[in-house]
Amino acid sequence: MKSIQRYHFFKGKYGKDLLVDLVTLSELNKYLEVTPTHRLTYYDITFITEGSEIISLNQKRLFVQPGDVICSLPGEVWSWPEHTSMQGFALLFEEDFLLSFFQDKHLLKKIKYLHSDRLFSVLRPGDQSFGKLVQYLDQIRIELQTGIDSNEHVLRALVYLILGLLEKAEQVQMDADPANEQFEQFGNRHLQAFIKLVDQHYLDEREVVFYADKLSITTNYLNRITKEILGSTAKRYILNKIIQEAKNLLSYTSLSVAQISDELKFDAPSYFVRLFRKYAAMTPKQFRDGNDRI
Repeated sequence: MKSIQRYHFFKGKYGKDLLVDLVTLSELNKYLEVTPTHRLTYYDITFITEGSEIISLNQKRLFVQPGDVICSLPGEVWSWPEHTSMQGFALLFEEDFLLSFFQDKHLLKKIKYLHSDRLFSVLRPGDQSFGKLVQYLDQIRIELQTGIDSNEHVLRALVYLILGLLEKAEQVQMDADPANEQFEQFGNRHLQAFIKLVDQHYLDEREVVFYADKLSITTNYLNRITKEILGSTAKRYILNKIIQEAKNLLSYTSLSVAQISDELKFDAPSYFVRLFRKYAAMTPKQFRDGNDRI
């Protein structure tokens, strides 16, 4: 494929426009065989009922098992085994499915595990709560099977119940082992603010001191919490953000390398190429050519 396969929501599946769906993982296997790595343009909350495997979400490896819930936002990249042996359900919905009814247009942004700056994408509700969630999912399945007679208010209420129940679930940290729980909790507060600031300012501000000043902490402390929790320095996180955006522009646009350099506000294309090569181990052209051959 020339770029990562992008899947859009199929709203006419049940004979009328619906912005919610529920599919089993076994149903998804035929797509995973073709495009195990793909990007969704809608929300996906996947519930694992059987089996354990390693998948990745935005290049972060996740070992998931029965009782785990994986939460992904529009635009995030999944990578599955071509033939997953896991069983479970994927609850899919567009943002407008909820926002068209609820007056609070920031509803989804208030759900901590659906924040763009969330630290963890896997939730573990516990056996009792997970059992309730599966019951709600089964009710959604039954309602959807009525096709054009399905009731959107019933579906919306069930989804809202599921989202609310997941708010109480444990967030599962993958591939990390902070030495001090108190430090982790305190650090997370600053780290979430740092990630949000980087999203807002990374094109204009690339020095760690800018973010430390905004957070009213020292650069040493900021580096410490990013290293402990994210496994990289604050500077490296900022650079990774820039490189990732460069990869997106190389993959999904026809902008020239010079135009991308301007878009990312580099002083010169030559500097952009050197930085990209240093952190991506190839030139921008090699990266684009490699994607074109996939």
